[in-house]
Amino acid sequence: RYYFKVLAYKDEYEVARLYTSPGFIQSLQDQFEGDYRLKVHLAPPLLAPTDKSGKPRKIAFGGWMLNAFRLLAPLKFLRGTAFDPFGYTRDRKLEREVIAEYESTVEMVLAQIDGDASTLESLLRLPEKIRGFGHVKENNLQLARLEKQQLEAKLNVKAEPVRVFDPKAA
Repeated sequence: RYYFKVLAYKDEYEVARLYTSPGFIQSLQDQFEGDYRLKVHLAPPLLAPTDKSGKPRKIAFGGWMLNAFRLLAPLKFLRGTAFDPFGYTRDRKLEREVIAEYESTVEMVLAQIDGDASTLESLLRLPEKIRGFGHVKENNLQLARLEKQQLEAKLNVKAEPVRVFDPKAA
């Protein structure tokens, strides 16, 4: 369940698929009538301005963005390849880091299978706490990493030092 959670992150292709799904379009038509205008708030890499602390700010895009989403959604086959333009962004690198860390955690839990069951279960449930997008997700990831270190200490496992995601390295 939690491995699925770390694998099924919402990237640009998934957002495009959700916005162009017939269900979404139908829900708009069901909720609004007349001449309504759609605005989508996004913080696209390379385009989004940043605030004083360097965090990206969202930009409002008009309904024309649904056409861009229609072009983007079928390109999900690029995900994870060298041709994925979004694969080089800070957020995608972080997503891959989280996957590798969770796989390592599962291996450690299997090696400690005779350890405290509730502690092992808490380790496996950590992805539940890694919510949000961008800087919000990064903050939650740091908290989860600290908790992981504390749980590993309970099991007397040599914990790796908590790594802080370095945006400059991304």
